[in-house]
Amino acid sequence: MILSPFSPIFFQPRKGRNGVPSHYVQTFAPSDMIQLQLIGVTGETAPVTKVYNSCDDSELYTVEWSSWQMNANDLLYFATIHGLSNGYYHIVMEGVGISETFKVTDYEPELNQTTLIQYAMKDNRQRDDAVFIIDHMPLFFDFRVPGGFKDSGWQFGVENEQFVTDSADIVELYGMDSVAKVFTMGEGDGVPIWFGELLNRLLTCSYVYFDGVRYARKESNVPEVSAQDDLLNSFIITQIVQKVTLLDPVIETANHIAIRRIDSTYYREAENGSENTNRLII
Repeated sequence: MILSPFSPIFFQPRKGRNGVPSHYVQTFAPSDMIQLQLIGVTGETAPVTKVYNSCDDSELYTVEWSSWQMNANDLLYFATIHGLSNGYYHIVMEGVGISETFKVTDYEPELNQTTLIQYAMKDNRQRDDAVFIIDHMPLFFDFRVPGGFKDSGWQFGVENEQFVTDSADIVELYGMDSVAKVFTMGEGDGVPIWFGELLNRLLTCSYVYFDGVRYARKESNVPEVSAQDDLLNSFIITQIVQKVTLLDPVIETANHIAIRRIDSTYYREAENGSENTNRLII
């Protein structure tokens, strides 16, 4: 049984690495849906998984897994962790390991320095290591990162066709403007390198939303990594993306319901008037 590489919590062992680990502690809002997925074969049982308070190492609760039969041979176990109060936590999963410590906070000034990235494939045929549709409903992962879009990172472009007359006048036959933006992640303390690995992977998804606004990777650009210090395993990561403007209203409506859902009553605030999908609305 494997943990889906699209899951936003990091479980990989950190042994045998040189340098000082990153000081950054992954941060989530209480409304974020921390989704975990395990891919196994029919007949396998989900591992015992528990959430702990990292401050005193006390056990909080055991994660309850739901299951879904992917096909005749493969079985999905999935669970969503959300609604934790302010504090520091880690997850212990038998057979997988102990997660990196993560923080949950509702402190708005701190959350405003982060970006909530939500991502999913258009169907389940694109990958065999994650599931994005269950019972016709889109299933999104939430990945919150420090950083955002700087005004200095805007790149203007155009796709056009022109005609020059005998009088040297230029006639615009066709034109379509575009704006690419540089997403910067990890300023300040930087971030562990696995943040860049997951960013590169999630940008292969059909639907990627940065704080509720849909973006796509610009051509074949990949995350660029710059080290803050040779002895510190913490990095600033940049990625060029472009806003998606030609949208299918039916698909977008379904996606926004999925990415804004908190429970049967509450939703995250939509894009209008806000740069962050943190505040709850009824």
